[in-house]
Amino acid sequence: MKKEARNMNQQDVLDRLREDLNIPFFQGKIEDKEYTEADYQQLKKDLEDYFDNYVRNVEN
Repeated sequence: MKKEARNMNQQDVLDRLREDLNIPFFQGKIEDKEYTEADYQQLKKDLEDYFDNYVRNVEN
């Protein structure tokens, strides 16, 4: 049986990002809206790309 996808609110997304990215005190500013799983995955990818392109490059 397929599990029905549930939309997430702003707080759900921030909580999940903290857990998935292992950044417990992450306080990102994101739009206050309903997020689908696809929205969440894109936001997470964008944050990872930003980190790789700007933060990690400064470290090297």
